[in-house]
Amino acid sequence: MNRILVVRASVATALMVACLAGTAAAQDSLLFADRDANRLWRLTDVNGDGVFQYPDEAFLWFDGTNEAGTQGIENINTFVMRSSDGFVLGRDQVFSNVFAFIDLNGDGDAMDAGESWVAEAAPNASSVNIAFPTGAFFDTTGRAFVVNAGNGFGADAIYELVDVDADGRYNSTGEILPYCTTGAFGATPNGPFSPQEAFMTDAGDGFLRNSGSLNGVYTFSDVDSNGRGDDAGEFKVWWNSVTSGVTPSAGFALERDAARDGSLYTLQIATGGIDQLVRLTDLDGDGDANDSGEAVLAYVNNATGFSAIDIVSLPNGDVLVTDNSGKRIIRLRDANGDNLFSAAESTVVFESAGGITEVRQLMVIPSPSPTPCPADFNNDGGVDGADIEAFFGEWEAGNSAADVNRDGGVDGSDIEYFFQRWEAGGC
Repeated sequence: MNRILVVRASVATALMVACLAGTAAAQDSLLFADRDANRLWRLTDVNGDGVFQYPDEAFLWFDGTNEAGTQGIENINTFVMRSSDGFVLGRDQVFSNVFAFIDLNGDGDAMDAGESWVAEAAPNASSVNIAFPTGAFFDTTGRAFVVNAGNGFGADAIYELVDVDADGRYNSTGEILPYCTTGAFGATPNGPFSPQEAFMTDAGDGFLRNSGSLNGVYTFSDVDSNGRGDDAGEFKVWWNSVTSGVTPSAGFALERDAARDGSLYTLQIATGGIDQLVRLTDLDGDGDANDSGEAVLAYVNNATGFSAIDIVSLPNGDVLVTDNSGKRIIRLRDANGDNLFSAAESTVVFESAGGITEVRQLMVIPSPSPTPCPADFNNDGGVDGADIEAFFGEWEAGNSAADVNRDGGVDGSDIEYFFQRWEAGGC
């Protein structure tokens, strides 16, 4: 690893440790993709009331106005964070680039110099085109993987990304390696599979959501330690049968159940446009979830104005679901202890407004430390004249940090917004 990347990793690790070991009120934030505005947003529950209010608790995390000059994302549909150092990989479906992000200064965004770059772009020296990325994950050693749903430009595949020359990118020869490709996914590069989200357990077992004619969940694992997970017996079906208790249908999201060891969640759209959250568990230990009772409808929503896109499972048993039709995030909480979520156990915790136009991919990230307060612009723990000076420094420069009302521009309305909160003396 080169010196620049060592510094990046060391700084990010220190910041994350400080964040996680901070005040008792510290908590995780949410990062979500707004594919219409081509932005990533951070939500932080500043006042601790369990919901996220716009604009005081919604913060721009990344867009094309970043100080590093990194190309703006367009139609980003997958991202993942490495827990060891806060390194984030994301990929879009317009430029088909792999983007890298890291919050070096701990201010709660990736907008500053050195905090973002294009880590892979086609063409590359590995002659691999990840044209339609649908998933990404890290294994326990920090290795990065991306999933591609095949089309005319690229094959159905899972690729491992390896930074051989330690330049922070994956464009050199041998830096994009096949992990599961043609064979596992059929006889042709673009066959009956449509691979979507995936993750890998601590034991090295991968789980992949497939959508299309072979709806379900599949497993993959490098049993013979040859650097691939698609040899004989290594790639196989895990859930695809109605006998499990739920009929598999088209779906994209896949998430391990953070409250139940060995279970996982997936979203799907059933006949009639019904959104279903399915919990899958291999109850009898036979290596699949196809037996009776191993698939459970944990939540069902048949409202016409609801379109579930992504899920986050929390250790306390709650599940967060992004609803892109309603432009919101809902929280599912099992209040009656029946291990299911009813309509009455669904609460809206965020609704888009202002410059936020879509709510799609979602993940948990550490909150900045200290937790941001709109009036404490310089984050020094107090609300005083230094915040005014810091705010106007950014405002006069036209920097995005001064867009405190999150409307996409830096103008007089930001001054009004800032002073309303500054004069109130706090958040």
